[in-house]
Amino acid sequence: MAGDEQSGIRLLHIDDPAGGLLAYATQKGEISEDLVEAVYKRFDDAKAGGTKIRVYAEMSAIPSIDASMILDKLKHLGTIMSAVERMAIVGDAGWLDLYARIIDPITKPDIKHFTTEQKADALVWLRG
Repeated sequence: MAGDEQSGIRLLHIDDPAGGLLAYATQKGEISEDLVEAVYKRFDDAKAGGTKIRVYAEMSAIPSIDASMILDKLKHLGTIMSAVERMAIVGDAGWLDLYARIIDPITKPDIKHFTTEQKADALVWLRG
C-alpha cells in the first residue's frame, strides 16, 4: 500500500499501522482512491478498537482533489478526528505553521508544525 510515486499522496517507509503511526507525504498529482479507502479503513478500525492514530504528514504540495473526495472526507471527518491523537505537519511553506496554530486549539488531536529540517523532532514528538 505504499502508493504510486506519481500519486498525490504516498505512504512513507516509516508508516506503521501496527504501531499506530500513519505516515504519508503529499505532492502534486491525483490521489489514488484505493489508498484513500485503505487510510479511511485504518481510522475506522482505530475508532472501533478504541485505539488512537498518530499522523506524520510531509506537505510539499497540495494534491489534486475533486468534489467527491471532499464530500467523502467530510463523511469520515468525525471518525478521523476521534481516532487521531497527534498530528505532525512537516513542511517549509509558511502557511503550514499558521494552519497548525489555528486548527490545534479547535480540534481534539494535538497538532504541531515542524520544518523539513525538524523531521526527526516530529517523530520524537509523535512517539513521545
